[in-house]
Amino acid sequence: MRLFIGIKTGCEDYLAELQRRLSELGRGRLTERDNLHITLKFLGEVPPHRVKEICGAMAGVSGRPMSLKCLGVHVFNSKGIISCGVGGDTAALRALAAKLEAALETIGFPKENRPFRAHITLARDFRPNPGADVESIPFSGKAFSVKEMILFESAHVGGRLAYLPLYTQQLR
Repeated sequence: MRLFIGIKTGCEDYLAELQRRLSELGRGRLTERDNLHITLKFLGEVPPHRVKEICGAMAGVSGRPMSLKCLGVHVFNSKGIISCGVGGDTAALRALAAKLEAALETIGFPKENRPFRAHITLARDFRPNPGADVESIPFSGKAFSVKEMILFESAHVGGRLAYLPLYTQQLR
């Protein structure tokens, strides 16, 4: 099973509108509307019998609900990844990610070698049209509340990539 722990934003309509504007400026693989999220921890391929252990680690992580907001469109790297930045109570978000990282490390998942960078992937393999400035898309900064983190399985369903929720941990 290919697993990750993430956060749904609840502002998929807003993000889909950003993707529509993005598609006017170039070509790439847009993230499916239902798959838009913030990744807290990518776990990779995990045997099914470890899911219960992961859920236990998540349950032991304390984190409070938080208010975040979308912060502009960014070119993430040279591979054509376009993302939406995240602002608001990012200190609480980073703390949650760090606690989750530590809890998962105790059950054998390696710690990330890079710092946590909250973002929402909008597109992959994006190639802008000549002269297009992706980062200049008009942007108002949509706010959203985070009240839970979710363990997702990344699976192909009906020929499409889907992120299937396996476990939800409320923030308290």
